[in-house]
Amino acid sequence: MKNKLKLAFVALFIAWLAYLLSYVSRMSWTPIIPVASEDMGINAAQAGSYMTAFYIGYVITQIPGGFLVDKYGYRKVLLSCFTMLGIFTLLTGFAPNFELGMATRVITGMGAGAIFSAGIVLINDWFPENKRGLANGLFMTSTSLAVSLVNLYVPTVANGFGWRYAFYIGGILPLIALVIGFFVLKEFTPISQKKKEGQINKVSGSDMLSLLKNKNLMLVGIAGFGGQWATTAIATWANSYLNKSLHLSLVQAGLLMSIFGFAALLSKPITGILSDYVNRKALTVGILVLLGPVLVWFGINKNLPLVYLLIPLMGILGYAFYPVLNTIIGQSVEKRLLGTASGLVNMIWQLGAMISPLAVGAVIDATGSYFYCFATMAVAPFLGGLVFLFIKLEKKAAVHKQNTEEDTLIS
Repeated sequence: MKNKLKLAFVALFIAWLAYLLSYVSRMSWTPIIPVASEDMGINAAQAGSYMTAFYIGYVITQIPGGFLVDKYGYRKVLLSCFTMLGIFTLLTGFAPNFELGMATRVITGMGAGAIFSAGIVLINDWFPENKRGLANGLFMTSTSLAVSLVNLYVPTVANGFGWRYAFYIGGILPLIALVIGFFVLKEFTPISQKKKEGQINKVSGSDMLSLLKNKNLMLVGIAGFGGQWATTAIATWANSYLNKSLHLSLVQAGLLMSIFGFAALLSKPITGILSDYVNRKALTVGILVLLGPVLVWFGINKNLPLVYLLIPLMGILGYAFYPVLNTIIGQSVEKRLLGTASGLVNMIWQLGAMISPLAVGAVIDATGSYFYCFATMAVAPFLGGLVFLFIKLEKKAAVHKQNTEEDTLIS
């Protein structure tokens, strides 16, 4: 039993590492926008499109990536993701112009596209239902830790060696992780066994239609779209706001945003644990609805000491909803369709991430005001929280009663 538990957390660590490094790659651009934009001679909307480019690749591979996880297993998919992520992040650093940089960013996004689905399937494979909130909370700490790491080292690297070195470092790390994952990552349920048990089938048109008709799944998608719209826009533009409106240096802004990331990191396992014991619907609605007013407050505020309160508050509310929504995905579909369903939901979420940096950048170009920038961020999570009121979840007692012997192998 202890050995199985150890292997479960080793597997979770590799999925966590993949998600962490994918976020390091995508977010390395944001702290260096002021420097890199000047070097490349691009405006704010174009700078935002570098983030959008990553998400174009990321979004278009969500459903195909989830399907590949269902068919070939999360081990092969995660190792492939490490490979693509490393190579094309490196190439972004070497790109001689804006256009080629955009192309490498799209392909890097494609390399990261299946990581989320692989992580969700891995968690549902290794962990019982009443431990999946915790596992999802730990898994999702990867993204917020990445924001902190990026904001701690990228401005320093850019100041000392040039902004391109941020991508060189971000490309080497996944290739190192590839070697580690090759030797230590295992699947709890082998693909051959899944085939015998009917857990691996060709996803048919009727299967896809059933996922699209799944009310809970679609509401999780809409709520996550609103949250992702805000969190990606914050991570993209908060550094620039602190630099240009509050006149902090890039390093000072990066340090403040590292607080944002650490607050988010701490909130996720706590929220994940809570989601195993409290009403998941109420928890999600509360987080998303509160995020909107906090963003508006941050956009209005010019008082530097108050920033030290608002930054961690944004970090908590901007990321705490993810473990809850991830767990609800697993509750809402058959295991054989879980990868595809996760890819579908994450595709909806990432549409928010793909559009918001460009949209908010255009608002800045049009108005020159960071208040309107943060007001634009605030609308989507507030509406997403209200929409989530219409979801219908099983009571905790019913959910726990449905646990099978397979789900309780690890306790």
